[in-house]
Amino acid sequence: MEAGERFVAEFALGDVPAARLAEAMERELGILVLMVDAFEGISGAACRLPELDVVLINRKEVVGRRHFDLAHELFHILTWDAMPPEHSEEAKETGGNRVEQLANNFASAVLMPQATLGRFGDWAGLEDDELISKLNAAAEELQVTGSALKWRLVALGELKPARARSLNDAALRNNGRDVGDAEVPVLFSKPFMEVIGLAVDEGRVSTRRAAGLLDQTVEDLTDLFVAHGVVPPAEL
Repeated sequence: MEAGERFVAEFALGDVPAARLAEAMERELGILVLMVDAFEGISGAACRLPELDVVLINRKEVVGRRHFDLAHELFHILTWDAMPPEHSEEAKETGGNRVEQLANNFASAVLMPQATLGRFGDWAGLEDDELISKLNAAAEELQVTGSALKWRLVALGELKPARARSLNDAALRNNGRDVGDAEVPVLFSKPFMEVIGLAVDEGRVSTRRAAGLLDQTVEDLTDLFVAHGVVPPAEL
């Protein structure tokens, strides 16, 4: 946990922590982060193996939700032994049991440090329409959801709980914009595809077998290497 605490302390210095979180988790903590096509109702998952920690994120979620889920699952990885998570949990930014509440608080603090929010000025003195507009704009800039930002401000004493509950949540959905054409991340991750490519090149697994294990065609697998900027194995 000490390594995790140092990581969080240093990571919180950035202006937009969400933009760097996945890369920092992989580089500093050795956690494999994979973008996947998850079953309906699943937004994120954490898995601890003897030699590897993995976080899976539903790539079809909006970007702010992906980042929140990523930070939430990071908490579970860091505290797995002391506070083992439930096998499954409802995907939401507030509520839940004590461990889930701590995970949500951790995610909010990592993605929206108090020092970072300080540069946006006052919140409480705004009329509802102005407040909603500012929440959406700030959430877009920080790559989080307007709802998560709202409750982070409550936790910091910048907004009263009653005021937060009175706001029209529909106006904060998708940070007030149309996400019909939102970009979906490429499957898996670059480090993961690099390992798959190396395994194929070294003859540890065949191309067809690798594609099958990843539920891809050989052609799809080739496209994934290219999309991640990884040179496809010679066999392809």
